[in-house]
Amino acid sequence: MLLWAVILLACAGVGAVLASRTNPFPPGVPDPGASQPTDSPSPSPPALVDWSIAMTSRTTHTYRVGGSCTSDWSLEGRLRVTDAGRISGRGVARLQPGAQCDFPSAQIQARRIVVLFRGQRGGDALDLRFEGGSVTPAGSQDLGAFVKTLGTLRVSIPEQAGAKVNEPTRIEEPDGDLYRSVTTIRLRG
Repeated sequence: MLLWAVILLACAGVGAVLASRTNPFPPGVPDPGASQPTDSPSPSPPALVDWSIAMTSRTTHTYRVGGSCTSDWSLEGRLRVTDAGRISGRGVARLQPGAQCDFPSAQIQARRIVVLFRGQRGGDALDLRFEGGSVTPAGSQDLGAFVKTLGTLRVSIPEQAGAKVNEPTRIEEPDGDLYRSVTTIRLRG
């Protein structure tokens, strides 16, 4: 009897070891207690939206000692809006014919200015800020105050092709200098 008990225990042990190493549900037989693995989507890169931007700006710098300088600028550039709504980009503003001062000046008028775009998407609009960058020719001056008024512009433009805004700017310095501009901005797809 003792022999039979040992044989039965040995068989039970071998059966337990074999059962632990085999799949009771071979391929094609569903396991009622298991859940199906779900494919987790791999993170996708942020979606980017590119816009062409066109800008014209008519500027005037009236000096406290008398006299003024005027200039017209035309800019073409690109801006990018990330999925998170951040805006960045750049463009090049070019001086248009007719820039002048109503007094003699030894300073050289800037002909080309790099403009940086920054901002944030706000609902269905792009809230833009601008910053002047490098100036060509080197050492030249922006006599008509394009960069001065550009730095104070805060524009909200609908995010759609063909959207347009006109933005007047006036800055009066405590020393008496006056800076004015009228800037038109257009979005293109």
